[in-house]
Amino acid sequence: MNKYIKCINYLVSKKTNTIPHGNKNLFQHLINVYDKLRKWNCHEDICYAGLFHSIYGNNSFTFKTEADREIIKKLIGKKAELLVYLYNQDRYQNKQLQIISLANELDQNFIYVLDNYFDKEDTSKIYFYFRDTVPWNFMGSGRDETKWRKFKYDLMFKNKIENKFKKDTENILKNLKFFDLLELERAYASANPYGTVHESHRDYDINSNGGITVMYYLNNSWDLSLGGETVFYDINKYDIQKSVIPKPGRVVVFDGLIEHCARDTIRNFNDLRMVLTFKYKINDKNYR
Repeated sequence: MNKYIKCINYLVSKKTNTIPHGNKNLFQHLINVYDKLRKWNCHEDICYAGLFHSIYGNNSFTFKTEADREIIKKLIGKKAELLVYLYNQDRYQNKQLQIISLANELDQNFIYVLDNYFDKEDTSKIYFYFRDTVPWNFMGSGRDETKWRKFKYDLMFKNKIENKFKKDTENILKNLKFFDLLELERAYASANPYGTVHESHRDYDINSNGGITVMYYLNNSWDLSLGGETVFYDINKYDIQKSVIPKPGRVVVFDGLIEHCARDTIRNFNDLRMVLTFKYKINDKNYR
């Protein structure tokens, strides 16, 4: 019997499929984390540590499925078991544990909202810079050959405002303990007047390694009556899992594999709904 099957049989014997974990059970969560780590080409020890990462219980997950470390060592090996043990002490102490933690977060529909990141003065400067200064390009015709109709600007990082956004984004990801695991792929601003196309989409292909999206709302004022929220879908439940209003100074960090859509504004909205997006892909080079 191979190693993986033995591990699965053990998890089944511990009835992990009956232990709730977020919107699923512990058994499914553990397998999902393992599968993500495999997809990211992580070393076998990291993958098996991911399969058992919460087996001992921790501050955020109080179910202790196993107390005997020797049993887990026999199943997954000493190196992998040590990672499991250390993960439940401090999951951010090295990159091996951080990548397990990232897989754990992304299996739980990760959407993090950070409010009041900029004060009113900075919010106004940012708004007028993007609305009136950047050289917007309009893309798409709304016909079948393209799904987008919007204004778009790719950041050049040649001035203080754009460079500050890059530094701020890095700091946000560092605070979340994600930064060392990611690689910047794209940074661009988008703007939509009323009546343009907002397609439901994922920021990364479902078959890719995926990544993290950091999105800033750029308008300096907003009202609930204006609409324009970002809607995140739970495809499995055929429902909305979160709807985020584009408040000034608000930042949203989320799993780029979550399907989402920008809702249209009301008809008499006489402005642009503007967002700034940084996309970071999973860097799998250091975990093989």
